[in-house]
Amino acid sequence: MKFFPLLFFLIIFGCKEEDKKSPVLSKEVEQVIKSFELVETFEGLPSFRLNASKALLYEDETVVYGVTLLFYKEGASYATLFSDSGVLSSTTNDMEAMGNVKVIGVEGAELKTRSLNWVSKLDKIKTKEKVFIITKNNKRIEGRDFESDPGLTEIKLKETYGYSD
Repeated sequence: MKFFPLLFFLIIFGCKEEDKKSPVLSKEVEQVIKSFELVETFEGLPSFRLNASKALLYEDETVVYGVTLLFYKEGASYATLFSDSGVLSSTTNDMEAMGNVKVIGVEGAELKTRSLNWVSKLDKIKTKEKVFIITKNNKRIEGRDFESDPGLTEIKLKETYGYSD
């Protein structure tokens, strides 16, 4: 118990001014939505459909939990992304998916990783993280520095360190 006053003093006065101005702490949640769904369309056809068990809406981004993101091409579903959470930009619709990320392409290819970025304007998914891919022909590929279309038909890996049939 001798150290309690010292510990209290260090906690109260040990914080720097920069720590108190953290951008995460300064953001204010505008809305909390359960069973969230967002659909973007282009010329009357869906581009993507984002479903989440919960969403926190901020001024410039939306934080989502329990994510299912369906990608569409010419109105037909061609890939599905699942993740524990994600951050969707309100201005670009780009999304960072985080935690147990899994993408299933329309032809049956499957990708697993820890985090993944979707660049909406380019319709590309990418990550610097380690990825594990099972192709439609049941080939297994491990690597990092990944980029592809969401359907997993145009896969690029800058570093491959595992491959098997």
